[in-house]
Amino acid sequence: MKKFLLNIFCLILLFAPKILPQQYPVGSPEWLVDKFFNKSSFPEKANYFSGEMLSEINGPTIGEELNGKGEIFFHQLKATNDENVFAVEVKLKDETLDFYCYLIMQQNKWKVIAIRRFLLPNFAYTVRDSLSNLKSLSSNDSSFYLSLKLFTMADADLKNYLTTSLNKFQELVSSFNNNMKDKADKLLGSIGCNAIYTDKKYPGCIFIQILKFDTLESGFIQAADAVLLPEISVEDYVYIEEVTAGWFIYHVM
Repeated sequence: MKKFLLNIFCLILLFAPKILPQQYPVGSPEWLVDKFFNKSSFPEKANYFSGEMLSEINGPTIGEELNGKGEIFFHQLKATNDENVFAVEVKLKDETLDFYCYLIMQQNKWKVIAIRRFLLPNFAYTVRDSLSNLKSLSSNDSSFYLSLKLFTMADADLKNYLTTSLNKFQELVSSFNNNMKDKADKLLGSIGCNAIYTDKKYPGCIFIQILKFDTLESGFIQAADAVLLPEISVEDYVYIEEVTAGWFIYHVM
């Protein structure tokens, strides 16, 4: 009997870190993101807001709005001594919402300065759903429908799409580099993308654009090294994340 009880105790110790909620040091970037997105009450939030978030002090945090509903997952995208950026995935019953949380070190304290969500106008989702209900689509409409699906896709699904279609993306980059325009155009259509280009501001990067609407843009970047990428920022490239070696996804707002 003693041995049996000892085995149960050992199992509890083994699995306790997976069962208990994750604990973060008070005031750390992770603690602050967890408080904002995962806790149903954040009464001290006024002490942890700065910049444009000061106008949100009297409003609810995401965690307060959710009030215990759904699951929250987050991971770090950028970390320096005075800046942190996190990607936050909110999983609800029938949808996944992606947020980006920006923190700065101010007066020896981490503070939230902005929250972003890559959200398109309602008509983009309406057109996508309408195309999905059609029994047959022309080649151009099929390509556009795929583009809309990618443009409105959750980040986790977009990363998976890049991984499973990587050979086509690599072939596209090769065609682009070798100035094989006709082949590149066909490959663009087959993967649901709209354009492939370089930007002199970011030498060493090749951008593969899914779609662009007004200031909103989403797509993929091929770069030999992460140091070549644009900086993640509140106002421009709000999200950049590596999916596999040398390949990234991005959103611009």
